[in-house]
Amino acid sequence: MNHPSSTSRSRPAAARASQLSASQRAGLHAAAVHGEGHIPACLPANEARQLAELGLVQALSTGLDTRFGPLTRAPSYRITRAGRSRAQRAPRPQVLLVPCSMGKAEVPAAPAGEMYVGPYHVAARKAAAAAAEAADGSAQVLTLSAKFGLLRDEDPILHYDLRAGQNGTVSPHVLARQAHFLGVSAARVTVFAGRSYADLAAAIWPTLEHPLRGLGIGQHLAFFADLYRPSRRTVLQRP
Repeated sequence: MNHPSSTSRSRPAAARASQLSASQRAGLHAAAVHGEGHIPACLPANEARQLAELGLVQALSTGLDTRFGPLTRAPSYRITRAGRSRAQRAPRPQVLLVPCSMGKAEVPAAPAGEMYVGPYHVAARKAAAAAAEAADGSAQVLTLSAKFGLLRDEDPILHYDLRAGQNGTVSPHVLARQAHFLGVSAARVTVFAGRSYADLAAAIWPTLEHPLRGLGIGQHLAFFADLYRPSRRTVLQRP
């Protein structure tokens, strides 16, 4: 009777490792640049356990008191040496940042995707959505809010009046924590916004791309329009 070799027994695990989800790959990248190697707490528990089964992360002994419910932002896993090696071979996540806007819905609170109605924001978002689609839908579009930092469309926020650079602008420390939590701290970032927002983002991603650098507002809007016109060719390529 033939017995499977150790090489053949390792194939299922190797196959699973090559099929990590986008969120798992992003989590490994974020952990690789984190000071303590923590996996972002937003990674679904079942996906984190899969990484642990593959030896890419290891569970943390937190010793937390659970009487008051789960602390969803507390780290549960740390990346391993094998996980760091895997992250080096995996494509980094791609993030497209659009700015918030002074024009907002006339409501006290709303999801971020519904709050911002200013024409510049709307044009930037349409351009980012087109660019994300051109990148096979793998890019994530986030709003950079002067007050609240990195926002997904579903994140609820209060109505406010603040522009990047003004007193009260979100700090780089807060942005860094948000970027890790969202699993995008090691992402390839492109900013579809003016200088003040690009400078704010550059505190976290110093190698970000800013295709609008040095251009005037009219050129910004023309750039956006070129991106979301159906005839526009792909301008953002996957690595």
